[in-house]
Amino acid sequence: MSPDETCAVCGRTILAGERTRTYISPKGGHPRVVCELCRARAERLGWVDPAAPGANVGRRAEASEPPEGRLERAVARFNASEAARTVAGLMRTLGEPWVSVGAAAGSPNEVRITVAWELTWYQWGVDLGNELRAVFQLDKGHEVGQLDGSARQWNATAAVGGQLILGALAEGRAPDGEPVG
Repeated sequence: MSPDETCAVCGRTILAGERTRTYISPKGGHPRVVCELCRARAERLGWVDPAAPGANVGRRAEASEPPEGRLERAVARFNASEAARTVAGLMRTLGEPWVSVGAAAGSPNEVRITVAWELTWYQWGVDLGNELRAVFQLDKGHEVGQLDGSARQWNATAAVGGQLILGALAEGRAPDGEPVG
């Protein structure tokens, strides 16, 4: 180990004698050194420990991954972010939102997450091409009508704590957000 080696997740310099693990990221497949403190985060990001039983190190996730897998990874990253806590706080005031998860226009690696209420909406981006980039706010507004049609394809719901659940619609709502019954 070189004296200036750093953790691929947190960027902290690895100390002499410190325990590390080598992980393979799903993007690029290059080995990356991860400190003990960041192992759980690396695994949440989809990095594989090649020493783990059943590890499939040679696969390229982005080449064979179905669109649903991309959306699931984006939702998992969102749920582990500050954005989920923001949604939780808004839910305490505004109630249950409409949620849309889909591809972001113009970027093959980004997923756009839209969370909307009658009075306001927020959009966040998740860059699946850069596991270390934090979930970032794309836009926000005041009327659902400001959103384009693709951002109003309600295909998820938000649970207590702001955690998104893909494929679940809010009870009593149609996919277009209109009340049912």
